[in-house]
Amino acid sequence: MKVCASLGSVDDIRSDELPSADMIEIRADVFDAIPKNILRKGQTGLVSFKNGITMSVVPDDWIIDIEDACRPDLANKIMTSYHNFDGTPDLDEIIKMIGSMDGDIVKTAFKVNSVKDAVTLLNASVSVRKKHVILGMGDIGTVTRIRQRMMKNEFTFAHAGKPTAPGQLSVREMKRLGDDCIITGIAGSDIGYTRSPAMHDAAFEHSGINGKYLPFDTPSLDGIDEFIIGYDIKGINVTKPYKTDILEYVKCDKMSEAVGAVNTVVNDRGKLKGYNTDVHGIEEALKAVLPDTAEKALIVGSGGAARSCAYFLSENGSCVTITGRNKDAVRKIASEFSLRPQEKEYVDIKEYDLIVNCTPLNMDGTSEYPVKIEQINSRQTIFDMVYGRTRLTDTAESKRCRIVRGEDMLAYQGIKAFELFTSVRVPYEVMRAAI
Repeated sequence: MKVCASLGSVDDIRSDELPSADMIEIRADVFDAIPKNILRKGQTGLVSFKNGITMSVVPDDWIIDIEDACRPDLANKIMTSYHNFDGTPDLDEIIKMIGSMDGDIVKTAFKVNSVKDAVTLLNASVSVRKKHVILGMGDIGTVTRIRQRMMKNEFTFAHAGKPTAPGQLSVREMKRLGDDCIITGIAGSDIGYTRSPAMHDAAFEHSGINGKYLPFDTPSLDGIDEFIIGYDIKGINVTKPYKTDILEYVKCDKMSEAVGAVNTVVNDRGKLKGYNTDVHGIEEALKAVLPDTAEKALIVGSGGAARSCAYFLSENGSCVTITGRNKDAVRKIASEFSLRPQEKEYVDIKEYDLIVNCTPLNMDGTSEYPVKIEQINSRQTIFDMVYGRTRLTDTAESKRCRIVRGEDMLAYQGIKAFELFTSVRVPYEVMRAAI
């Protein structure tokens, strides 16, 4: 992997990450002159020309990025560049754009808003014949930066202190990862809250595996199969609202087929296999607090997590009632798992030994629950799959209930997912501490 350290501030010239970079980019919107002795033996310099630095003073062996200006009459290697901070055009438009750019190297960077956008950039990278650097900006775009060789990029960018583009990793991390690292991640919508990257990165470090876990916040799963296979992503976790939508892209194992929801996808040499590690997470988290089966349980919610909980509790002999805001979805799950559906207005929360919140409600601390949580009492066990402090867990603490925390479920399901990705099992304490 050939890494260019992009200096985002004057202070970056003192970064201890610079010696390991292959190239150093001096941005003319940050520096008014090229710092003396900035390059070490074997390094290449790049000046991104905006204003401030006169092109004629740039040494001949440096590359000059002129953006979209007219090509200067200089001996330097010239790079032309284009940035779109809003989105990614279609493939034909990108190819046409690159074809019209006059440079020894052409650089394009686009905001990646979906996994489909990232697929477009990968397809563009193998279609253009010019020497190029094609990058995606944003969290999903990070994968384009790591897979330099796959993208056929002349080099890739990293930061030495202050990031200069969204989705950039540090020089140190990029050099550690290299082109052939394992990439895993999580796909969902509005997942800025997720702690899975920290948890899985801790597992990679503990196991001595060269890997990176990335967030893929996407408005749809369109192209997810091409994305995983094309970028050689070893596997992904799937979260709201895609745990049932993902079924059309994978071959399910027996458990995930029975649950009707997948939260873990493994790329087995180009074949996508679906698993449900939520069931394992529910089982282990409950067992730590409630050794015996709950006689009467209430599930609140009707998404993929509710399906996993319905499967586990019904398989283990609990009498289960399910409620939620979506009546049709509640009835469907109730029918599939032989549960008792109940409209939320008629739920008497005091009837149940175990209450499980399978909704994302109260992540923002303001949403109202479908049931009257203030009526819970000390003999009950409360399981909130939302991690962090919520109004439900605060209420449960005040009533001295037994509490099963979402962080514990997350860690236990993560252990199983990591094992599916890597064939390595990490201790619970490693993932739980990272959360």
